[in-house]
Amino acid sequence: MPYLQNEQTRTQAEIQRAEADVANLTSQVAAQQQVLANAQAQVNAARGKLADAQAQRPGLEAAAAAADQRVAGLDSQITQHLADEPDRVITGNGKPVPNPEWKLWKKRLDELTKQRDGAQANASLAHSRLNDLNAAIARATVELQTAQAQAAQATATLEQLNQALAAARDRAVAAHQRLDDLRGLSAEIDREPLDRPALEKAAAELSARVIELEDAYNAARVASAKADAVLASLIARRDQLTAALADVNNQLPTANEQVGVADSAAAALAQQIDDQISGGP
Repeated sequence: MPYLQNEQTRTQAEIQRAEADVANLTSQVAAQQQVLANAQAQVNAARGKLADAQAQRPGLEAAAAAADQRVAGLDSQITQHLADEPDRVITGNGKPVPNPEWKLWKKRLDELTKQRDGAQANASLAHSRLNDLNAAIARATVELQTAQAQAAQATATLEQLNQALAAARDRAVAAHQRLDDLRGLSAEIDREPLDRPALEKAAAELSARVIELEDAYNAARVASAKADAVLASLIARRDQLTAALADVNNQLPTANEQVGVADSAAAALAQQIDDQISGGP
């Protein structure tokens, strides 16, 4: 029968397509597994880098706080010392003479001022290191977020490929089964002498097969629509993550600039304090 011959030819072509899809998807799955492994390695590296940077923060924060306390302590000593300034001159033998105590007081003031300048320099260096570390932590955080987004995308792609591979294998198995059934039907029809009950059975099986193919086609259309919806959702999520990461990257230069401005303002204020102390009352 031409119908059965055409159906066998069509089924054989479907088997070839399904097996080609299986081979192609198997290769893609292997490649995507490597992509995912690389992405996960990048996540682990970025997470380790961030953890190392964060581990340094307590020490640098403590160092900066200690340096600030040292500056504050010297400021307090200088303030107290300024309040105890003796007269520069005193009356001796009826005429003004330099006060020896003032010279000692001034020497001590110079010592305190020098110590304060050194302490301020150390504090500025400590805060600079802390600011550099905070900037490094911000960059490491962005790197980790980027790596995690890439790993999530790689995972989603691998899942889609595995689903497509499983579907291709199912199609191949089903096509092989259909071909065997068609060959069995052809054998029954071609048998001599004709066996009417067998022919009726073959016709019934053929009708059932047509219904089965129609149901499979409808199910495939539904599955395809669902897959398209999932893919669209994943693409939208990827776009959201990409936009969020771009926004973080755009904010980093401004944040670093603000930190620099704050450091400059603090340094200027410290210089004004130094100038006021050096100038005396």
